[in-house]
Amino acid sequence: MLAIRPDLVKMDRAANEDGSDQKRLADMPNIWTATSWYARFPNHYAGVGAAASVEEGKVLVEHSIQALARVVREVKNDDVTPRIQKENYDRQLK
Repeated sequence: MLAIRPDLVKMDRAANEDGSDQKRLADMPNIWTATSWYARFPNHYAGVGAAASVEEGKVLVEHSIQALARVVREVKNDDVTPRIQKENYDRQLK
């Protein structure tokens, strides 16, 4: 958030909040529910907030942008999935 909306970040609180995984749903490791994030991170962030920096945030944001761009390119260039999908639909109609 420091890289995107620093006005929303309260660094003075970062050292006082616990960003560790509370593992309150540890008995269900393979299930992700609407409350999973809150169950794990009730303070609404993960990690050590006091260690955050604008520079690291920019690197993480840029990495996410590049990863999303790769996914979009792969989906746009995919001609296999539509063929398989059509095959599946056609089989269902028989």
